[in-house]
Amino acid sequence: MSPKVTVIIPNYNHARYLPQRIESVLNQTFQDIEVILMDDCSPDNSRNIIEHYAVQNERIHVVFNEQNSGSTFKQWNKGFSLAKGEYIWIAESDDYADTNFLETLVKQLDQDPRIGLAYCDSNTVDENNAPINALNNFYSELDPVLWTQDFVVDGRELITGFMSYRNIIPNASAVVIRKSVIDKVGKADEKFKINGDWVFWAAIIADVKVAFVAEKLNYFRFHLNNVRSKTLAKGVALSERSTVLRAMQKYGKGNGKFFDIAVNDLVNTWFSEMILNNIPLKTHMKIFSNLKKVNTKFSKDFLTCLNKYFISNNLSGLRQFLGDGLLYKVLRK
Repeated sequence: MSPKVTVIIPNYNHARYLPQRIESVLNQTFQDIEVILMDDCSPDNSRNIIEHYAVQNERIHVVFNEQNSGSTFKQWNKGFSLAKGEYIWIAESDDYADTNFLETLVKQLDQDPRIGLAYCDSNTVDENNAPINALNNFYSELDPVLWTQDFVVDGRELITGFMSYRNIIPNASAVVIRKSVIDKVGKADEKFKINGDWVFWAAIIADVKVAFVAEKLNYFRFHLNNVRSKTLAKGVALSERSTVLRAMQKYGKGNGKFFDIAVNDLVNTWFSEMILNNIPLKTHMKIFSNLKKVNTKFSKDFLTCLNKYFISNNLSGLRQFLGDGLLYKVLRK
C-alpha cells in the first residue's frame, strides 16, 4: 500500500544539520510515511550521513545527483515526480520539526478534501538552534488577528489580501500539500532562484482551501550567509520580486494598501541598488517592464525616484552611478 505522506528532504551541503532533520522526520508521532532523501552533489559529507540512515530504515529512498542542479526547485520537482503519498511534506534539510507536526497537519487535510494545503506557524533558530525571533511581526503586520489562531479559508482570499506584498508561507518545511493539487497545478517554476516558492504557493492555493495551525511546530533555520543576500547585488532578487507582482495579479485585484507598499518598496530598493551594485542592463529592463505593467502610477513613481536618487543633492547619485571621472567632468560643463 502507498504511504499516506511522502516526505521529501532535498539536501545541499547541510551535513551539519542533516541528522537532526532526518531524526525529526523519523520520530514523528505519525508514522505512515516514505522518505525521499535527495542530495544535490554536496561537497561535504552529506552522502555518508544519508547512507548511514538509509541502511537502517527501509522507509528511506535515496536519490543522489551526479551533478549539481543549481536549483532548489528542480529538486522539489524531482521529489514530486517520485512521491507515492497522498500528501507531501517538503522537509528542508537544515530545518527540523516538533514530533507532532505531521499528525497535526494531516488531521487538517483529512477533515476536508477541499483543503489543498495545511501549514503551521514556525519558530526561528540560528545555526546553533538558539531562538532568534526573526518572524515576530511577520503576520501581525498583515493582520493583527488572523494568524493568532487556527483558521480555514479560501486560498484566493489570502492571495488577493496579502500576497502582492508578502509570501505568507515563509518556509516550505511548515507545509503539507495534497499531492493531487500539485499534479493539477504542475511543477514549481525552475527559472526562479529565490522566489519560486512564492509563485508556487499561490498556484497551489488559488482554487482550494488553506488550513493554518497557529501552534509553532516547525523550526525554521536562518543563516547569516544565505542565497538572498548573494543575489541582491546582481539584481536577481529585485527582478524576481517584480515578476512575483505580475504573477499575483492574475488571481484578482489585490489589497490596494499592500500592493502600493510592495510597489513603493520595490521601486525605492531598485533605485538604491542601481547606485550601489553593477546590475546588468537586461535585468533593469525586466524590472522596468514588469513595473510598468502592474502599476498605473509607475511613470510618476519612476520620475520621483529618479530625482531623489540621481538628480538631487548636486547629482551625487548620478556621479556615483557613472563614476567621478571624465563623464562627470563633461556633464558639469
